[in-house]
Amino acid sequence: MKNIFEITSIVLYFIVGLVCLRMSFKLLSSDKFLPFHEKAAGKPWDALEEPIRYVIVTLLRISGLGFLVVALMLLTFPLANLVFKDSFITFSLPVISSIFCVGLFAFNYSLYEKTNTRTPWKGSIIAIIILVVSFILSII
Repeated sequence: MKNIFEITSIVLYFIVGLVCLRMSFKLLSSDKFLPFHEKAAGKPWDALEEPIRYVIVTLLRISGLGFLVVALMLLTFPLANLVFKDSFITFSLPVISSIFCVGLFAFNYSLYEKTNTRTPWKGSIIAIIILVVSFILSII
């Protein structure tokens, strides 16, 4: 049986992975921007010109693909590492997913600062903390 630290690490990676998966579905199926985007823009979705709406939906779906890739990595790599015990997976998983989450934090916090709109930047910090803790537990 694997040690409790390794199992806890996998569970924590899964939690962040499931949140990313949820966000990917939300963004990939989106037909308009999110409520906090609308508030930050200072205009309702219907007030935007149609070409701008297409651009925004395209960017949201590209973001959704990013969330999907990170989600799939967080939901599969920890299990692969449990079986194959590969140091590349052990180190690349938290690094790559943290790069994504740090970017989410930076962009959402910047939007918050510039527009005084409530954005999900705090969730990104929580995800980063969980990823760091998961990594530490996986190397104990």
